[in-house]
Amino acid sequence: MTKKRFYFFVSIVCGAGYSWLFLNYFNHSARWSACLFHTITTIPCPSCGTTRSVMALLQGNLRDALHYNPLGIVVFFIAIVLPIWIIIDVFMRKETLFEFYNRINKKFAFNIVTILIVLLLLANWIWNIYKYT
Repeated sequence: MTKKRFYFFVSIVCGAGYSWLFLNYFNHSARWSACLFHTITTIPCPSCGTTRSVMALLQGNLRDALHYNPLGIVVFFIAIVLPIWIIIDVFMRKETLFEFYNRINKKFAFNIVTILIVLLLLANWIWNIYKYT
């Protein structure tokens, strides 16, 4: 992936994520659902509850955020750091985010850390299924 494509893609994903949060934050009465997996199977996916988790964090409620989905904490952190990192790279005319992405991509090619992350995601999925049944 080229540097320009990478920054464009990450910017679009950040914009979409912030738009999704905006829709959910200001429209409490509507029940928005983007999870095709859950809609088709009625089984929650590993990321079900992430939006509610981020919303709980925005309200300062860590306990509810952890209950909805622990991945929300990771998403919340990324949603804060990533746009700032992109802006700094653009103004400083550097590509530190792109370099970081490439290093992480090589590091997670397939090793024990990758296996651990997959196991944690699996545990989170089991937690979601248990919690919603």
